[in-house]
Amino acid sequence: MYVGEVINSADERWEIQFKGAGKTPFSRTADGRKVLRSSLREFMCSEAMFNLGVPTTRAGSCVVSTDTVVRDILYDGHPINEKCTVILRIAPTFIRFGSFEVFKTIDKHTSRVGPSVGNKEMLLQMLRYVIERFYPHILEEVEEEEERIVALYRGIMEKTAVLVASWQAVGFCHGVLNTDNMSILGLTIDYGPYGFMETYDPGFICNGSDNGGRYSYAQQPAMCKWNVKKLGEMFDLVVPQEKLDQVLEKWEEVYKKEYGVRMRRKLGLLTEDPNDSALFSSLLVTMHATHSDFTNTFQLLQSADFLEGYEAYMVYRSMATNCLSLEEVKNTLKPSYSLSDCTALMKVIDKLGQNRDSGYNPLAMYGIEVGTVIRDHQIHTDLEKFGKNASGYQKPAVC
Repeated sequence: MYVGEVINSADERWEIQFKGAGKTPFSRTADGRKVLRSSLREFMCSEAMFNLGVPTTRAGSCVVSTDTVVRDILYDGHPINEKCTVILRIAPTFIRFGSFEVFKTIDKHTSRVGPSVGNKEMLLQMLRYVIERFYPHILEEVEEEEERIVALYRGIMEKTAVLVASWQAVGFCHGVLNTDNMSILGLTIDYGPYGFMETYDPGFICNGSDNGGRYSYAQQPAMCKWNVKKLGEMFDLVVPQEKLDQVLEKWEEVYKKEYGVRMRRKLGLLTEDPNDSALFSSLLVTMHATHSDFTNTFQLLQSADFLEGYEAYMVYRSMATNCLSLEEVKNTLKPSYSLSDCTALMKVIDKLGQNRDSGYNPLAMYGIEVGTVIRDHQIHTDLEKFGKNASGYQKPAVC
């Protein structure tokens, strides 16, 4: 529910909206309520993402109601009563890619069209508003309206590529990457069945209903690009599609650049190297083969002593403690590695060691804080703490 806008002391404009306030004309068959479980997950994660340096909406408050609603958490026929809450969301804007789908032409699968299909003047009005309010530099830099819209599309594409690169760098998986969950400002929006990857697995799926892995960790960059393409299809009423396609061709370049910047920061690498991409890939392959914890791997590297006289093998042995032991792998997984074969990790350690200078530890003094991510078991604990008094409350499962 849109509440309004406020301008703070820094002359910044913020939109505020309620989530969970009850039925609206757009609630369809739902009750419009949000429960404590999902509200706490959103509150915690949006603040965690902000402090990790990931573009995100914020949660200003979370108010708990005395009302309860029935929810079947696991969709297994065992519903429970859960406390209702109202969360206050804050962002410069909540306009999404999906906001433009009112202009959608006929869908080949559903034969449906948007309610404002073909309304060129309304589309132009909406685009002008977005440019004036959120991309004002375009007005100063570009004179012709068609080119301004192309510049807007380029800005949205670049912000989206930067966003998903930041997700990949911290191991975040959104879970529901449809066009309605994509912000025109490149913000993380709508925290649903999200999850932070623990053991590194590119096929990690945080959404229990995503059986095909459409929104898996590895698929996120491709899905975000696809959503940007879908947004462009809404613009082609006023801009030739060829111009928009040319903008989208730069996606990989923007994404790889931002991903490289963030990964070098995580590893404390001071300079860019043509072989960085191969280095990152080989490290991730090693992490996957050894079932290493994604976040802890970088935290261990950050805490390693790379001062003069360090021994690479000692760092390597410390890193190996983050992997499953051979016995654990034998008991639970098919063995796919030998610690003596982890050459990629040694390459990373050697490169970090080359950055050292007398009395200078690049990871401790230059590298960005790896940060602490939210773990599912921590969420379980917090939910139990805050939800014990709800009628019929049971321990919830987190997707």
